[in-house]
Amino acid sequence: MWKPLLAAVVLSAIFAFTTPGLRALEQGFIWGVNGHPLASYHGVTLEEQVTALKALGVRSYRVDVQTLDQLPRLKKLVDLAEASDVEILPVFTPKLDLNAATAEEIYSTSKTLAYETAALLGAQVNIWELGNELENFAIIQPCEMRDDGTQYPCEWGPAGGLYPLDYYGPRWEKVAAVMRGLDAGMKQAGGKYRTAMGTAGWGHIGAFQRMKQSGINWDISVWHLYGQDPEWAFKALAEYGKPIWVTEFNHPKGSMESEAAQADGLKATMELLQRLRKLYPIEAAHIYELMDETYWAPDFEAYMGLVQLDSDGKNGWRVGKPKAAFKVVQDIIRQDRVTENQSQ
Repeated sequence: MWKPLLAAVVLSAIFAFTTPGLRALEQGFIWGVNGHPLASYHGVTLEEQVTALKALGVRSYRVDVQTLDQLPRLKKLVDLAEASDVEILPVFTPKLDLNAATAEEIYSTSKTLAYETAALLGAQVNIWELGNELENFAIIQPCEMRDDGTQYPCEWGPAGGLYPLDYYGPRWEKVAAVMRGLDAGMKQAGGKYRTAMGTAGWGHIGAFQRMKQSGINWDISVWHLYGQDPEWAFKALAEYGKPIWVTEFNHPKGSMESEAAQADGLKATMELLQRLRKLYPIEAAHIYELMDETYWAPDFEAYMGLVQLDSDGKNGWRVGKPKAAFKVVQDIIRQDRVTENQSQ
């Protein structure tokens, strides 16, 4: 692991060619990025991650929270980010085996995680994402019975998620138990906050109607975007009368094909979101993700970052060079903020 002073010097050099010298962040559209600072990026300090966030110019860092033992590190991250005008968006992903656990166990574990986290950080964090792509677990499979008593055709593949009946009832109840537990934990902690809930994107718009049927309430509708045209989904989500947050987007498979492909793909998606946010209530968009997860190679997860993650030669990792997409994203965010300031 790098010593703190050396790390700061090296990071300053790495990002020197792109650091925009941002002023205090203005309110407006929220550009953010995802990361895994609590469970991954082993060897990369929280300070190094915040340095990269500041250089990129994002206002929000979406991080997954799985277990209670991660809370001290999460608290440190929230404090560091707050000092740098970056907000943390915690996304609760309780460490659970949905197949093996009962609905009661799922509810209890989820409620405890949300309560303890919100009780610790409720004064500093006011938006919380409850669950991540949970509906995938409940997508109905060939030959399974729909809730209306009809059989999903055995010759078809998994359902597309467009309709409430595209989710298998017994598995959906476990998904709902996570959501209900997280929501109950937030309510128990109290305070002022907004909750975000949603899906993996694709065709999974039916999960929102299913959530309503299950009595699950949320404040912000979440959508994920990897290369598709999302306008049809934004139009449908707008009918719920809630703001929309895209909490994950990137060029499909990141830079697996090439860094240039990722940079061009992200530019096109960000420009698309800039246009669509004028038509639909889109408040925020978070790129997936800050750093490559090199340890997953050859899987595409190893190539999704804006910054390379290099081996430190000691079974750990260290910050590598910004990829081509980093500069592209940074320039768009900087220009976006200039445009917003001029329109005020």
